[in-house]
Amino acid sequence: MLSRRLFILLALSLSACGRHPVPASYENDAGEAAIRHVIATLPPLNPGVSKNYSIVLGEITADGLMTPASDVFTARFADLKLKFVNALNLKAVEPGPIIVDNAERLATFVLQLRELKATGDGHWSAEVGWSYKQEFERKTLKLEKKDGKIVVTP
Repeated sequence: MLSRRLFILLALSLSACGRHPVPASYENDAGEAAIRHVIATLPPLNPGVSKNYSIVLGEITADGLMTPASDVFTARFADLKLKFVNALNLKAVEPGPIIVDNAERLATFVLQLRELKATGDGHWSAEVGWSYKQEFERKTLKLEKKDGKIVVTP
């Protein structure tokens, strides 16, 4: 029951009901750029404390169902030297509740690529969010391909 309440909190804070895009189409260069931007702009919560990161795609439903990013997509972030865990391996623990991975019980940043849509040739709009313990944020990004690289603007 506790896990369900926490995932409902995450669902309400990071997503809205009613839209269910196809997340597999998010695992591209634009999706990677959006998630990299989220990671680069995360606040320094609990400095010095080990953390995990988990990427979810699309909506987080009211009953806590999430679509985890594929291992292939997650591997694109290996250069960051962060510990990523599959969202299927997350659970809520007390006190808090806090989202942790099952294996190491480390608090996990849940990174959400909620929506990614093309708005023109070489242009996208992305809705992203993150949560860590009781903290969370959601924002809209604009992405544009310039000189072969995808540039993100909030």
